[in-house]
Amino acid sequence: AVSFLAIIWLSTAGRDSDPREMTSAEAPFAAHPDFAEVAEIVGYRCAACHAAEPVWAGLYWPPKGVALEHDVEIVRNARAIYLQAAVSHAMPPATVSVMEAEERALIAAGYRDVTGG
Repeated sequence: AVSFLAIIWLSTAGRDSDPREMTSAEAPFAAHPDFAEVAEIVGYRCAACHAAEPVWAGLYWPPKGVALEHDVEIVRNARAIYLQAAVSHAMPPATVSVMEAEERALIAAGYRDVTGG
């Protein structure tokens, strides 16, 4: 019983009270006019692996612990998405999903609009 309680405590330790609530610094990403389209791209191209329960065979948790199923998760990982998908083209792996150049450009433009970069 003690082990079970310890597992429950460890699985919830450090979590925000509402992890889906965006901060004032995160909100501009979600308010961007192209955010819905970017979120759709991320959902289609990334979330099969980057999900709490990935659907890609052989994955049992999201790579690097990064889930991208919800808007707030996309916003919180905007910089990583920008760097991995738009700048370096490292993600998604071509063997998993081919992200079109237009999709990468939309991700890059939205990120740069919000950050001024």
